[in-house]
Amino acid sequence: MTKRLYVDQGTLDMDRFELPDATAHRLRNVLRVRAGEELVLFDGAGVDARVRIDEMTARAVSVSVIERMDSAAEPRVRVHLYQSIAKGERFEWLLEKGTELGVARFVPLIAARSVVKTGAEAGRFERWRRIIIEAAEQSGRGAVPEIDAPQGFEQALRDAPGVRLLPYEHAGEAAPDIQAALTADIDALFALAEVSVFVGPEGGWEEREVELARSSGVAIVTMGARVLRSETAGLVAATLVMQAVGELG
Repeated sequence: MTKRLYVDQGTLDMDRFELPDATAHRLRNVLRVRAGEELVLFDGAGVDARVRIDEMTARAVSVSVIERMDSAAEPRVRVHLYQSIAKGERFEWLLEKGTELGVARFVPLIAARSVVKTGAEAGRFERWRRIIIEAAEQSGRGAVPEIDAPQGFEQALRDAPGVRLLPYEHAGEAAPDIQAALTADIDALFALAEVSVFVGPEGGWEEREVELARSSGVAIVTMGARVLRSETAGLVAATLVMQAVGELG
């Protein structure tokens, strides 16, 4: 399988160039590639480049472009996942799997009952970014999802674009599911081509948060009778949105 790596935008503008230091280090010391091998580079601008490694030294890695081709198409509807921060590896798992699925943007969310606060996670942003990049490389994404700085719930309600959904375990039998909520707002869905999903923390949403969301025009939806872990709920909600908009076949 041909290795596929992300590089910063602008890197692929020339036919022959040296790779950035971080990428070169990864090729030499992690992936153990050699001169003469081929790989695919992408920069999120919609084009993949198949390149050959011309020269590899301790100081630099030079490559030549063999072929340029369109990157895999991104989902037609951008999903913004406002995911309450979970502990350690659980949140990282969600970032990886959400990237594979096609989420366009992650916003780490701080809700009233959040166990993890911004101070504890301040040093993890670069690790989160690396996880997303590697998941985009592995899954063949044409772009790397965005990840924002952690954000409070009220600010998120003000800023979230498109059709907005909040899964709530106590929504009740009368509440619509995600498919029904998106169908009810179908004109806005395809006019705006964006969906924002708010996923609560391990302790669940406070009632005042749910009412604040409802009064802000957010649709309160159900995902069934079972209570899911926060990171599981985020992935399931994003999957149901992708299914509803025709991105899963």
